[in-house]
Amino acid sequence: MSPTKTDPLAREVLATWKRHQQILVYLLQRIPEKHLGALPTGAEGREGKGRDVARQFAHVNRNRVGWLHFHATGARPDLPTSSKGERPKKKELQASLKDSGKRVEELLAKALRKEARIRLFGKSPVRWLGYLVAHESHHRGQILLALEQSGFGLGEKVTVQGLWGKWIFGK
Repeated sequence: MSPTKTDPLAREVLATWKRHQQILVYLLQRIPEKHLGALPTGAEGREGKGRDVARQFAHVNRNRVGWLHFHATGARPDLPTSSKGERPKKKELQASLKDSGKRVEELLAKALRKEARIRLFGKSPVRWLGYLVAHESHHRGQILLALEQSGFGLGEKVTVQGLWGKWIFGK
């Protein structure tokens, strides 16, 4: 039996990532396609400043993919800094986030079993997890702010019960 199946702390670390991933995908699913272009107030007139909602999700995915590549190879990935041209579609974002989320989960599990290497972050898979959750939560906040400022609020059921409640109550 693998150590992540028998080690309660490793199970909790992986469950924390899964919960975080579930919340991010839940948020994306609740945003209508037409609102993926929402920008934070003031970003419209500043070229290259401020990502719309879809590009926030795309950035999160690119960041994950970049770190997965770096941990595997030690080399900085050659990823575009931003999505030029047409805005990513919701279906595409959802598929890419689910894929990268699963790949992060797999790497965390292997690293917790000492079968894979985490570069930087003190070589700690838990510290890398903390970074990912903090970074992605920052962007989740930017997404919510852009939606609210553009006149599309998600409401208490989604924001309080859905986003925060999933952490607190485990639903």
